Amino acid sequence: RNLACNTILVLLSTLFGMLTINQFLIYISNNNNQKQDFPRNLLHYLDPIARWSYPDYKNLVTNSKSLFIVGDSIAEGAGDLFLKNSYKYSIGHFLDEKWRKNINIYLAANVGSNIPIQLHILEKHLKGYSKNLTGLPIKSDNLNLVLYFYEGNDLENTLISKKLPFDSFTSKLRFKLPIFYTVRRATSVAKNKILSKFPKRKKVSLSSNKILHNNVCIGDICRKIPPMQTASAELSEKEIINEINYFEDSVKKFSTKYPKANMCLVYIPSPATIYSPSQDFYYQKYLPNKKKIYLKTDSKSNNKKSLLIRRLLRDRFNLEFMTFVDPTKTIQKEAFDRFIHGKRDPNHFNEHGYKLIA
Repeated sequence: RNLACNTILVLLSTLFGMLTINQFLIYISNNNNQKQDFPRNLLHYLDPIARWSYPDYKNLVTNSKSLFIVGDSIAEGAGDLFLKNSYKYSIGHFLDEKWRKNINIYLAANVGSNIPIQLHILEKHLKGYSKNLTGLPIKSDNLNLVLYFYEGNDLENTLISKKLPFDSFTSKLRFKLPIFYTVRRATSVAKNKILSKFPKRKKVSLSSNKILHNNVCIGDICRKIPPMQTASAELSEKEIINEINYFEDSVKKFSTKYPKANMCLVYIPSPATIYSPSQDFYYQKYLPNKKKIYLKTDSKSNNKKSLLIRRLLRDRFNLEFMTFVDPTKTIQKEAFDRFIHGKRDPNHFNEHGYKLIA
């Protein structure tokens, strides 16, 4: 009898403790504002959509327009500025600096290139399902969105996964119980730290990203850059067309649900398209089912695919409710004179790059 009572007490105490921690996580998910010096290293333990409230460009100007920034880690602001704890590290910060007086800017972007998924998550937010993690939904008849399409891996990621989050019962619990994400993340971090203490025999392979690098030079300044993100080097022309069709369908479905929304699609070229190395270069691999020992391509092939993707997007997205913007030539011109990607994070823009996009 004592054992049974003690077991019940332990279980109830554990449950109460978990619920208390869960409520605390919900609280900080809504109060993790950058302005309050919230520690960045703790962001990784919060559900990714809880990071929407972190950037300090929610001005809450009454009777003003609302602008949502939608996209992946580039839209979110990953890169050297974020790693260096710069207060202004993203496109949104530089837009806010320019438009602070009459536009409220909101983040609807996370690591992982997949705009259809981001639009689905935004729709959940606008309907009020995610308020535990993202704050109260924005009530506005004048809904404006900037969608940042990234040439580097958007199409690959939609090909890999078209599963939309929050549709299953278990994923819906994510809104109510963010503790599961935190525990899973903490367990992964602890596991990696423990394993790092044990020496392991390293296998040298030609396909290992650690020994592959590209020499990229601008004037007299050269950098060794790991395998570069490209204009879908792994995809065939047919696969590119199929994924753009899927992307177009997702955007149009969102627009029918929010007919008053104004959208702008901004094209972000990959480093391979921006710098166009003169020699063959190693590219970053995404698709697990396509095996290649030498992950190499050349600028001619890359630029051909880049032009194809941009042409298809221009044809599909110059619509009444959407404007297509392609700043590729402007970005390439700027990259003739300086690097616009970071040293520590070569896949994301540095301060000059983010200001240029803004």
